[in-house]
Amino acid sequence: MKRLLLFALLLAGTSAMAGTAAGRAGEILEGLAAGFRAMKGYEVDFAVEAGEYRAAGRYAVEGQGYFLTLGDAEVFCDGTVRYEVDHARREVTIVGVDTASRNILNNPVRAFDFLDSEYLPELLSETEGRAVVRLTPTAENSSPAGTVTVTVSTAAMRPEVLDYDYEGERVRITIGRVAPLGGPLRTFDRKSCEGYEFIDFR
Repeated sequence: MKRLLLFALLLAGTSAMAGTAAGRAGEILEGLAAGFRAMKGYEVDFAVEAGEYRAAGRYAVEGQGYFLTLGDAEVFCDGTVRYEVDHARREVTIVGVDTASRNILNNPVRAFDFLDSEYLPELLSETEGRAVVRLTPTAENSSPAGTVTVTVSTAAMRPEVLDYDYEGERVRITIGRVAPLGGPLRTFDRKSCEGYEFIDFR
């Protein structure tokens, strides 16, 4: 769970990317956001790499709720309350939801809603159905994540890779399967965490 929280802090705000910027880079990011908004519910497989750290993850979104796994951690959110379950430590951390966040680990509901950005997009390349867009923080942006590079399949209008550069330390999130939600969204069940310590930060 500590690793999950570490990455949530590290990536805070980094998904607030530009969709309103002029030019091809803005068009690509707008198309990417529109594709996710068009789905009532969806599932995304991803992997996180940072130095020697590797972890596979998955999240599902329906409305304002989501269920996310990263390594051994599970996160449940009903749109208002977020339950972070660490089965190894037998702990459940409860926090309020930052609905403005566009961090893929902190609020996957808005992870690819790139409008109203504090980043300047620049198209680095676009060849053979794949585009690479670099997002540089504006002077007013206080995000700690620095530059973000997004690789997008323009044929499918789906994200492939998010590269974050945090003061020289690189974090890569590789996006795998993106598909419509295949069943009911999993929700938090307190009975399944009987005997766990509950830590409420709301």
